[in-house]
Amino acid sequence: MQVWYTAANEPNQFICCCRIICNNVVVFTELKIPAGRRPLTRSEARASAILGALFSLLMLGAILDDFTMQRLSIVFLVLFWIPMLVLHEFGHALMARALGWRVPEIVIGFGRELWVWQLGETRVRIKLAPVEGYVLPAPVDARGLRLKSALIYAAGPGAELLLLAVMLMIFGWDGVFNDSSEIGMIALQSLAVVILLGAGFNLLPFSTGGGVSDGLGILSSPFMSEEAIQLRLAAFELHEIHVNLDRADTHSALAGIRSLLERFPQNRGLQFVHASVLSADGQDEAARDMTRTMLALESLSDNERLAWLQLQARSELDADEPSYLVLDLALQKAAKIAPHDATVLALKGASLVQRGNAEAGGNMLADAWRRGGADDAFTLCYLAIAAHRCADSAARDHFVAAFDLLNRSKPLARKLQSLAT
Repeated sequence: MQVWYTAANEPNQFICCCRIICNNVVVFTELKIPAGRRPLTRSEARASAILGALFSLLMLGAILDDFTMQRLSIVFLVLFWIPMLVLHEFGHALMARALGWRVPEIVIGFGRELWVWQLGETRVRIKLAPVEGYVLPAPVDARGLRLKSALIYAAGPGAELLLLAVMLMIFGWDGVFNDSSEIGMIALQSLAVVILLGAGFNLLPFSTGGGVSDGLGILSSPFMSEEAIQLRLAAFELHEIHVNLDRADTHSALAGIRSLLERFPQNRGLQFVHASVLSADGQDEAARDMTRTMLALESLSDNERLAWLQLQARSELDADEPSYLVLDLALQKAAKIAPHDATVLALKGASLVQRGNAEAGGNMLADAWRRGGADDAFTLCYLAIAAHRCADSAARDHFVAAFDLLNRSKPLARKLQSLAT
């Protein structure tokens, strides 16, 4: 028996894989895709509404139980979070524009995209869960770039703290932070708490996986390498390249990356993008040759080598005639650098699925999905193939629906169609 997905009414849950070994067969009792990464089923949408109503009722009960005006601060804390997030991100964007930089994109939230509109040359995207966001600033020249980068990082929390400073000037310290039973002052105090929490957290120096916090960005900007500066100068064009890849317009993406490489021919980050675009365009041999050349360099850092090894493995999987020896060696070397990396695990799972071991490959892909950090569309593609080969049509259809929602890669779509048959 092979169960890959159990349609359940509990929404907004990340994958929970419960593995039971029975007669050498792995049984998935639950394998869920988090909301925002796939379409909600009717039952999940209904359950989401019910849970939202229950949460609201519980919050209302907590407020009304032995009610005092101060308990309304719970409501205000929730209500003020989104406006402060918007203020924070537009603080980054406005500082970038004031310094003469371009801002191709502002994103509010994560998960499923709800609204998109164009504000001049800036694309503003609003997503399902508005609890985080980011701004993509692009410098037009290298003058004062390190200082300007630090100022842009500081502008997000700075915009929030500036609002707090204005509040303190108008109402005074006692007015903002002393106990009060007046609803207006309670709202004001709640806003101050949201500002202190949001700005204070963002000013902590830490890495976020896909980037850095504002605090770490401020501290690291003065020490930015020349290669990093080049990538910043290429930020606008790189954004357009990724947009073209999303549209499966690899011709335009190739023209864009080649133009950048004429400006910065030795930049390793741009060379990596070039190899990735070649692979997406189906130029497997060219991508393979470039990957082999880069991996022969002894000066690569561990992170650079890991990225190239992952690309090498992905290129072999996408090739019409893959070399499984090269693929296995690449994954072995990548696993030595990052043994718990979700992308490496997803590539291993895809390799097993492609070679006919759908069950073991499905396990690895599900584990990679649970960990997070791997390419969602790639993982869903091979989960769908694995489910199909395990004769689980319900799971296959579910993963295909999720894949169709996310995927913009024509080669990946062709892979799903060809390998599932």
